[in-house]
Amino acid sequence: MDKYLDARFERVERALASLIDSIAKYNPSEKLGEELVAADRELAAGLQALETHHNNHARIQQLRAETAALDAQTKDIIGALWAMRKEVKNTHTTVYAASGPKYQFTTAELLDYARRISSTTLPPQAAINGAADRAAATAGAAGTSPDADDAARSSQGGQTPTASFGASFNGGSATPTQTQTQTQSQTTVTSTFTELPMNIKPAVNPGDGAVFYPWPVEEQIRGGALSAVDYLSTHGIDPRGYDPEEEEQRKKEEEQARKEAEERARQEREEAERRMREERERMARERERARAEAERRGSVATGFIQAPAKAQFTFLDGLDDDDDDD
Repeated sequence: MDKYLDARFERVERALASLIDSIAKYNPSEKLGEELVAADRELAAGLQALETHHNNHARIQQLRAETAALDAQTKDIIGALWAMRKEVKNTHTTVYAASGPKYQFTTAELLDYARRISSTTLPPQAAINGAADRAAATAGAAGTSPDADDAARSSQGGQTPTASFGASFNGGSATPTQTQTQTQSQTTVTSTFTELPMNIKPAVNPGDGAVFYPWPVEEQIRGGALSAVDYLSTHGIDPRGYDPEEEEQRKKEEEQARKEAEERARQEREEAERRMREERERMARERERARAEAERRGSVATGFIQAPAKAQFTFLDGLDDDDDDD
């Protein structure tokens, strides 16, 4: 490229020198002028070729750099693949057992059993006691209770020895009216003492009237561990390794640190204000002291003003006159 451009520069120089010589000899030649124009065009074409050469060279350098980077990346990928292949070959494979049922029951049997769990689960004892108490209360409201029936049957069986003895002592037998009155009073007393009042039942049996559900209700599900995990996941917190007590302790420490920082800032601010106040007071005292000193010096200077000095040789004018006469 250098030789290419040098040849074009030499041609331009020769054509220009020839044209200058012809002009100097007062014999300009049109042919020499055209030769100079042609040489200039050829030089312009050479310069354009030089620019293209430089651009191509820069592009080649860029491509070489990209090729080197891609070669290094390819080497890294091949090295990583080789290391991965070596690791995979050194990894021990898992030996699975022979295919077949691992348990004595199948999945269908397990699901069928789970489907019948809720229907065979017994309610808690509190619900059972509450149902028994409600049945007893219903029977008492109807006027028939087991104790009352036993008392009625014992009264209908005949008179007691005590009643016979009382009848013989009174001189006669008990009338049917008296017997019925005694039987009704015994039935009333028996039915009264076999049932608890309605206001005492909740204290004796807390589970009275409780409703049994063989599955957890929605409130229990929302208050369980799964609901807590869902809440943490929704708020962007990883449930693994999450400790509420540690988080609470961390929040307390951050709050304590924040309060301590605020307290330090407040103390520093108060200390700075105190220093500024003391500095202002000191400057005020100095100004007051300087003013008092200036006043004192002014008063002292005023008190000690000296009188004008007396002139010497005041009465020598006569002597001078005498000297002049002489």
